[in-house]
Amino acid sequence: MFLKNKTINPPIQGSNATTGTANFSVANIRLMQKLITLVLLITLNITTHAQEMKRRPFLGISMRDITDDMVRIMQLPGRQGVLLDKIIPGSTAEAAGFKKGDVLLFINGTPTNKAAATSSYVAAQKTDAFTYELLRNGKTIKGKATFMRFPQEKYPDLVVDYTYAKTNSGLQRIIITKPKTNPNGSALVFIGGIGCYSMDFAFDTAANELQMLNYLARAGFTTVRIEKPGMGDNKGYSKDCDKISFKEEVNGYVEAIKQLEQNKQFSTDKLFLFGHSMGGVMAPMVAAQVPVKGIIAYGTIGSNFIEYLLKSRRTIAEAEGWEPDSTDDYIKDCCECAAYYFSERMSKEQAATKKPACLEHLSVFDLRSRQYNDELYSLNIPALWHSFKGKALLIWGEGDFISCKDDHEIITNAVNHYNSGAATFATIAATHGMEYASDFQQGLRNPGPYNADLRKIVMNWLRKS
Repeated sequence: MFLKNKTINPPIQGSNATTGTANFSVANIRLMQKLITLVLLITLNITTHAQEMKRRPFLGISMRDITDDMVRIMQLPGRQGVLLDKIIPGSTAEAAGFKKGDVLLFINGTPTNKAAATSSYVAAQKTDAFTYELLRNGKTIKGKATFMRFPQEKYPDLVVDYTYAKTNSGLQRIIITKPKTNPNGSALVFIGGIGCYSMDFAFDTAANELQMLNYLARAGFTTVRIEKPGMGDNKGYSKDCDKISFKEEVNGYVEAIKQLEQNKQFSTDKLFLFGHSMGGVMAPMVAAQVPVKGIIAYGTIGSNFIEYLLKSRRTIAEAEGWEPDSTDDYIKDCCECAAYYFSERMSKEQAATKKPACLEHLSVFDLRSRQYNDELYSLNIPALWHSFKGKALLIWGEGDFISCKDDHEIITNAVNHYNSGAATFATIAATHGMEYASDFQQGLRNPGPYNADLRKIVMNWLRKS
């Protein structure tokens, strides 16, 4: 393909060296084409993988958008910049002399007027040196500094490797955690929920997901976190999370797992998937392309998306303690707005011209792209499990008002219908986020810490599987 419409005339022994021509046979020409094509392919491959994925820049600040009240109280010239709430010790910001209460105005000449946009801008920087402009006590401070890189998770008894895969979305960070001694040869890949968030927990090793995964690693499992496109270190190396489709995200996980297996990180005959929330929908889609031994789905969806949407609105109303008539009106409005969005293909704003409440009801879909939402809507979720031949564990939290108990029962029954005895259903006193809660009200208002019973349920099932 690289040689189309080109003539190969290399000077060789016995040829006219002045003109560089020779009488080649057809076979020689084809052989030469193959050799040059191979060289070019190898060169392309080396160039592609030479793009090492760095840890993202570590500025080390907590910041807030400037409000009108801040402008008045702090006597600021306007709403330009972001207010620095906290400076993390040992960070770039501390080394540069940033102080709590400063207003950060520019980085590399780029205005920093929104906290979220500033965070994304910093994460995407590929060079270490940068310039900044601050406002402190009414005075402008300009300077230069060098970005430190985001730290890595470190544990005395675990090995944490940071690698990456080249996927359809770009480069995706993979974080692999394994025991320093006595690995059992099995691996578990964690697939997260619908939101665009990072699974890189260098500053939050008490995160609920990480507590569970590190427990499994200490028990001998290799655990794997594949970052969503555009999140964490992926920023600037891949498409943005809120721009990709549902299938693109799934395919990214598939490609990453295949590359990990090729690199001898694990074997798929000893591989399990843990799908949290929307990850529980994606897990059987991944398993259809990469054979796995089993799937654990926690707080997931088991019915068509519209049915789930309406059922979960009722559980949300129950958690909020709404009156029955208000609940019914809420669900009816949600149903109408969803019909405008999915059936009539309206945007949120267009639907709001029909029913103003749609601005609120449809805001949940702002998390992801229109294509992502449409692909999710089109899924027959029980059918995703039809061809799955492994074991399945469905877990629902009694304080989880985001997902629905009967959705987990639907999947359990579907798997057992297609593959008798393959699925198990368990409940636990926990929220959607794995914190302790015995009911919806506690889950909403006063959840406890991470419920460690979850890891015990998971571990017991893994050992039996």
